[in-house]
Amino acid sequence: MLLEHLPAHGIDLVLGLPGDHWVSNPPSGWEVDVLRSRLAQHWVGAPLVFTPYVMRLLRAGRVDLLRGHSVRYTGPALLLGRALARSRVPVVIHHHHFYPRWARLEAAIARRADAVITVSEHSRQELIAGGVLPERIHVVLEGVARHPPTEAWPEAWPLTGLRLLHVGRLELRKQPAVAVDTLAVLRRLGVAASLVVAGEGPLRGDLVEQARVLGVSDGVRFVGRVSEEDKWRLYDSADVLLFASTLEGFGLVVAEAQSRGLPVVAAAGTATAEALDPGRSGFLEQPDGEAFAARVRELSDERLRQAMASRAVEFAGRFDWDNCAGGVAEVYRTVVTQRLRSAASAPGSARPA
Repeated sequence: MLLEHLPAHGIDLVLGLPGDHWVSNPPSGWEVDVLRSRLAQHWVGAPLVFTPYVMRLLRAGRVDLLRGHSVRYTGPALLLGRALARSRVPVVIHHHHFYPRWARLEAAIARRADAVITVSEHSRQELIAGGVLPERIHVVLEGVARHPPTEAWPEAWPLTGLRLLHVGRLELRKQPAVAVDTLAVLRRLGVAASLVVAGEGPLRGDLVEQARVLGVSDGVRFVGRVSEEDKWRLYDSADVLLFASTLEGFGLVVAEAQSRGLPVVAAAGTATAEALDPGRSGFLEQPDGEAFAARVRELSDERLRQAMASRAVEFAGRFDWDNCAGGVAEVYRTVVTQRLRSAASAPGSARPA
């Protein structure tokens, strides 16, 4: 969505994409180069493909700025390609959050960029702690797709009562087990509810077994990975989103759900706090079933739920892709202007490619 909106803000794009990411009908302002190598499918092999490509771009003078959509996947190739081409074209890297296993490597890459664009104040502080100069970090809020109203999907829930929803990959950092625990606690408290789990991942089998052991299998439906349309149908049918993820740079699912008037119970202590209005459009709690269930029980009051739904829609209005593209475009222009001025003032320097 960001790339689609950037041309309207004066940013033309040259995209080097692996063959399996080919865009058949690129929009106006896009120029697509196909990189036919399977090595680019993994970040370890990506520099072998992208570095020569970056050098060709720079030597041909085709770009004014090098943009990395991922610190670890494209960052090394941009920095290495620029160095080998002996170019002064600035490198701007987009960042969501550090992955704990690779945090030191990602911080080292981010420190060498001319600028880093991130999506939350939480992530900005993470970058500063990793040694990135504060003046090089720019926070630009992400947007939310404005999907048209759907026919909804209420039959996705297996039982009557509150319709709880979890959306996300079924992996440890997303903490999907908290959603199942929450349902089990609610059942003990006598609150009628059922749960839809949308997403695939390595924990699916464990979650099915967890539901069986807790005696809530009849109240949980695993719908797997859903289409974009079905995701919005689920948002339009649910009563509460459960989002226990403990590692987020922003919390896009939370912003999307709120744009449809869906109150959220989310994990405290992450960037998700910036994707909702705590206490007004949703709640932040410790990611465990007891804490989440206590908040969901409050939201069984329809008046409170409707009031939060209205506030959620209002709050989510700030997440706009066109505004995001405008903010990103301004960072790009500023970085290019600064590099040109620096090059012009350097003794014996030439204008960068």
